[in-house]
Parts: sequence; structure tokens; C-alpha cells
Amino acid sequence: MDIGDLTDEILRDLRGPRAYPAVSLLVPTTRRDPFSPEDPVRLRNTVAEAKRRLAEDAGVSRAARMDVESHLDAAVAEVDLTHASDGLLILVAPGEHHVWYVPRAVPQRVVIAKTFLTRNLVSAVRVEEPYWALALSKGEARLWDGAGDALTEANTNGFPVQPALPDHQDAMPGRHFDMPVREEGHVERERQYLRTVAAALARVLEQHPRPLYVVGLRELTSHFRETLPNRVITAEVESGGAPGKRGHDLLELLRPAFAERRQARRDDVLQRLSDARGARRFTSGLDEIWQTVRQGRVALLAVEDHYQATVRTDGNGGHPQLVEAPVEPLSADPSLHEDAVDEIVESALDSGADVEFLPDDTLAGEDRLAAVLRY
Repeated sequence: MDIGDLTDEILRDLRGPRAYPAVSLLVPTTRRDPFSPEDPVRLRNTVAEAKRRLAEDAGVSRAARMDVESHLDAAVAEVDLTHASDGLLILVAPGEHHVWYVPRAVPQRVVIAKTFLTRNLVSAVRVEEPYWALALSKGEARLWDGAGDALTEANTNGFPVQPALPDHQDAMPGRHFDMPVREEGHVERERQYLRTVAAALARVLEQHPRPLYVVGLRELTSHFRETLPNRVITAEVESGGAPGKRGHDLLELLRPAFAERRQARRDDVLQRLSDARGARRFTSGLDEIWQTVRQGRVALLAVEDHYQATVRTDGNGGHPQLVEAPVEPLSADPSLHEDAVDEIVESALDSGADVEFLPDDTLAGEDRLAAVLRY
């Protein structure tokens, strides 16, 4: 499934506990070269590693291993590497399997635990967030369903929308609806057209609220903003002509707005961390956040994109100590946590905290993790 199909309900379900073993496979793939010979090799090697670890795990019964391996084979059969994104996530547990194409770079790894590894899905949603793009011209309004670089026209809820037919004067030779004619009748027809677009868009946003980018001539997008509440439009993107005929061209127009939004979110996270430090509601580092997130005290969790840590905890599940790599299967050593950062992210989400992912080394001075505390 693509990241645009991920809903809050699906994510909550994937974060839930599973019968051991819950196997998560991450495989880097090549978006720009759908026939890359490295991708099938990485996938085969990662699957082989997962099967080897299952076979060596004394805590996995033969029946459970055969169940998981059959679902793993079924998941691999569903993978279509010719439509790969930047990463592939395969989640397998007794009785189930899931395949996700992730538009974010991922490390090649296998994690076996009692829950699935979901931080890469969360990160992709936060950074490559689903959005709506409205391509607006005086002759037509097209709606596009996007997530990162994936952009598909949405022919739903009345889209595409065309204006009502112009009257006989506007239909005269040499006259076109796109021409800047300001007669009263023409202005009213334009307003009615924009109201129709706004009504169709409101139905979409009510069902699937997302950031909204409006692309078109500045004059037209400005008039459209007056039709919608200001808070609804995330950004207006000026186009030199009628946009929206080709998804690729529209995506190129949107890229600067995406970059600006990502930078604004990063700046906001860093500002919130700075303000929290001054208000003594700031903490950082694996040990401190491991404790506070389980107490439900974290309001905002900031994590570097690729930070991961395997830890061993004490008898009460606290004070994690870093280890280089798992030395024995999780089932044989419940104090071992193969991906402590993923567990922290899950705990933060379960407690209603905001979770944001930042570029690597952004939080180097805070041991890669930082949080704003509720109290």
C-alpha cells in the first residue's frame, strides 16, 4: 500500500501488540530506476535474514514459524518493485502480513519483536504528508490527491468542475472566458463558479482533511481565497498558465511550497523546544525520554530521522542501557528492546503527543532525541 492509504485507524492497529514473533523488514529501494538489479537482491537477502533469525529463535514454535514464513512469502509475492518508492516495509505476524511502499530512505534491517516497526510510516506521513492540490483556471478546476511525489487526479465529489456556460456575448468570436473581462455578468458568473468549486472542495476536506495547495493565476487564487476561510488554504502557488493538465508539471510547481512548509515545521519544532527549555519543560536523551514518555508527560517528541538504538532495561523496564546489537532473541530476554526509539515513538503517539522527525544531526547536542513536557 502507498503512504496515502495510511489512516489514523490503520496506524493505530499496526501499532498494537502482536503475538510473538512480529517481524518487520525494511528494504531500501530505487524510486528513480524501477528496474534496478540491486532491489531484488536486497529483498531476497533481507527475507533470508528474517527466516534465519526465526529458525534460530528458540522462543518461536515450529507452527508459528511456518505461519509467519508463509505470510512472509505471500507478502513478497505482492511486492511490485517496478513501482517502488524509496523504501519498502514488510510487516508479518502470525495470521497477517502487510506491504507498504515508503517515500523515505530506510536502512536495510530486520526487527523481531512483539509489535511492528511503525516509525518509518509515521515519519513518512509527517514529512511526506498527504495533501490536496487544486489546479484552478477560469475554464476548469481539477483536484489532485498527493502524498510526497505521488500525485493522482481525483475525479470525485464533482471534480473536475467547469463554470456555467457563458452568455451569448462572451461566446462571440474573439472572446474567451479566460480573458480579463470585468462586465458585471461575467464577474457574477466567475463568483458563482468559484463558489461551486469551494462547495465541492469543502465536501472533500470534510471527509479527508489535509493541507491544501491552490495553484493558478494570482488574481484567480486570490478571489478563491475570499470564498474559503483563510485557514483552509495551506499555500497559494502562482502559475503562468492553466495548471493541472499533467501531474508531473503540477508537482514541479508545488515543490517550492513543499520545501517552505517542511522548513516552517522544522523551525516551529525547534522554537517549541527552545521555549520549553526556558520554561523548564524540556528533556532530552534516550534515558530521560524513555521514562517520561511512559508517564504520559511528553507533549512534543522530536526525533532524528534515522536514529535507532537497541537497549537493555533493568528489572522494572527502566534505565535503558545501549547495546551494540541483540545478543539473543527477544523472547528469551524480555529486557532486550531491539528498537527502543520505535517504542518511544509509539508510546508518544498513544499518549496523544505530537511527534516530529528532523534531519540527522539536528539534535546532535541533545543525544538525537528531545521533548517538550506537559509538566
